[in-house]
Amino acid sequence: MAEIVQYHLEKMVGELEDLERRELFSKPELKAIVKKRTKFEYALKRRRVPRAAFLRYVEYEMNVDALRQRRKGRMGQVGQKTTLSDYSIRQRIISIYERAVVRHSDDTEMWLQFIDFVKSQRAGGSQDEDSQGFTRLLGQLYARAITAHPYEAQLWILAAAHEFEANVNGTAARMLLQRAIRVNPKDKRLWIEYFRLEMLLVEKIKARRRVLGIDGAEEAVAAEEAVAAGEAVAAGDGNIIRLGELDEERQAAGDELRLIEERLEASALARMAGGRKPAALSAEQRSAMAQQANAYLQGAVARVVFEQAITAVPDDLGFREEFASIFSKFEGMEEGRRHVLESIARDFAHDAPARSYLCSAHLARANVASPAFIDALRLSVDKFAQALADIDTPEMWAKYVGFLAQWQRASVGDMASLHAYFTALLERAMGAVSENKQGRLDEALALTFAGMIEDQQALLSWLADATQRFPGSDGLWHRRLAALIAAHAEPSLSGSGGAARIGRLFECEALPAVAQSRLVWDLWLGWTEQRFSAGDISADRVQARYLSAFIRAARLDAEHEQLKAHLQCRYVNWAWGLPARVHLRTAAEISAAGASIDDSGSDSDSDGSSAGGSAGAGGIELAKANNIAAFRRAYSNVARHAFPTLGFYSRCLQLEPEFKQKTLLHEMACRVSPAKQAQWLSYLRFLIENRKLDSAAAVFWRASKALRSDEDRAAFDTAYQSLLQEEAISKRS
Repeated sequence: MAEIVQYHLEKMVGELEDLERRELFSKPELKAIVKKRTKFEYALKRRRVPRAAFLRYVEYEMNVDALRQRRKGRMGQVGQKTTLSDYSIRQRIISIYERAVVRHSDDTEMWLQFIDFVKSQRAGGSQDEDSQGFTRLLGQLYARAITAHPYEAQLWILAAAHEFEANVNGTAARMLLQRAIRVNPKDKRLWIEYFRLEMLLVEKIKARRRVLGIDGAEEAVAAEEAVAAGEAVAAGDGNIIRLGELDEERQAAGDELRLIEERLEASALARMAGGRKPAALSAEQRSAMAQQANAYLQGAVARVVFEQAITAVPDDLGFREEFASIFSKFEGMEEGRRHVLESIARDFAHDAPARSYLCSAHLARANVASPAFIDALRLSVDKFAQALADIDTPEMWAKYVGFLAQWQRASVGDMASLHAYFTALLERAMGAVSENKQGRLDEALALTFAGMIEDQQALLSWLADATQRFPGSDGLWHRRLAALIAAHAEPSLSGSGGAARIGRLFECEALPAVAQSRLVWDLWLGWTEQRFSAGDISADRVQARYLSAFIRAARLDAEHEQLKAHLQCRYVNWAWGLPARVHLRTAAEISAAGASIDDSGSDSDSDGSSAGGSAGAGGIELAKANNIAAFRRAYSNVARHAFPTLGFYSRCLQLEPEFKQKTLLHEMACRVSPAKQAQWLSYLRFLIENRKLDSAAAVFWRASKALRSDEDRAAFDTAYQSLLQEEAISKRS
């Protein structure tokens, strides 16, 4: 192992001498580079080398090269003769990647990073020879990566894009995607990209014909063969090769195309004559060739690809919509788009999303200012009416109402009449749905119609009925409760016991139905805090509701960990912002005082202080101390009566000012998830920044025992050493 490492180090001698001769690095810096590279080389010779070791080595070399380039520019050496150090680091990075993909050939991400690096070097190459070399290397890399991962569609697509864009070889790109589809016949991405490629090839031929002024169809055969041979042709997005505007040059290009056509014609006749002297093409044969060329230019091959694709993937509506979208991006492809829409209508006749897509497709490319827009709009509405007659389901009605609402929002400003038209259609749809709520109403429709109701009592009645029909909809509950709170806030609408009724609705109906909804919890706790600020309830009552929220959240599955963290963080944020004279009590003291969760009207503060107010002039330090005391009492309550989350401890660490308390919080956070590397590193950074290196060493030892895999331990060790180096640098400065 040492001999191989020494061999790699000796290969660096010429580069290091060149760097010293050009005064880009000093001798101490070069010694540090050699020392660092030696460490990396030994790390790569272990029996089991994690991918992170290769990536750290690559990152280091990239940083060295970036520093070399900056110093080269600062010293005015840009543009001088290229020497060994100008390209040796790039070659070393490529060598590191080569070893990485040999060791981790099953790691697709490693191949992609290698490819991205070579791409970046090709794009930034200063010489044509360098660019060509990287292009060849990139082609070889794609071939090796595809061999190692034949079922990775992304690699096939990238390889085809390389052939099409870098090598300007549409035929090779087509062959690659055809092979990819044979290996992965069900992969939708491959079918989409193959279809897109065929459309781009057609657009290239059209662009060539426009540039050369070719209007007839017969010359399309010659142009198509020229593209297939790999000639550089313009793309359809404006990236056109300018071939000159002089009449003489255009005439010469036309003569060249006619010569190509004559050769192709002679070859075709020879094949038909079986080796005998061929006769000239007849007018019918020429007409047939022209028709074939026109069919190709109109997307006939692309339509064949589409038919094969939907045979392989027959039941995916979004898949077909993607084909229609691609057709619509190219001019003159209306027939192809119509073909896709007809296939959707044929195969998805009773599917509500498909029918909705077909109905709105008439407006996909319509211009609102165009007279044709009115006809397209009327046709879409008629199609929706037919679809609703065929599929009278809540999903179909939701699609229709969504279509109307979208265009209603879009028709603003000068389109007042259009806005009124869509509003009338929405009201008519609401009336039709109300006649048969059981068969036509769903959650989305109920929310949409709620936004249309202006009368508050009618709105509350509608939402009460909707929440009974769909009790699991957090959006409907949030809308209903927000409307009730708004009504309670108005003196003309609020009555005695209104807050108690809202509280019972929250506690007894809404929260049991949608306990996982952050929307409803935020509304409930936010309203509670507002009542506390207004002096209607005491701090104990707010705490009781928070503790009740923790108990309810603890019953949820582990997938709702973010909700638990959010509730706990909200609690400590509220405690941190309390006025100076409000003191929080423990959960046991709250229970002993008899604070309940349900409201029975207006309460006074149990500690004899009002809920609002401020510390007053000269009481800023006291207010700050009381805030900290309330905040610490709050996180003590969470730690004792809930299941603290990492998010909760992170928030507490942001607010806690004292070192001792921060240390305790870090300890508790690491106990929550001992296998989480980031939490241990945060603890170590805190100790190192406070110059507690002995404590940091002990914590590092504990963390190394807690981490499970060798790769995690190696990465953790490297991160810890980086923290120590940062501290040493800051100490010297």
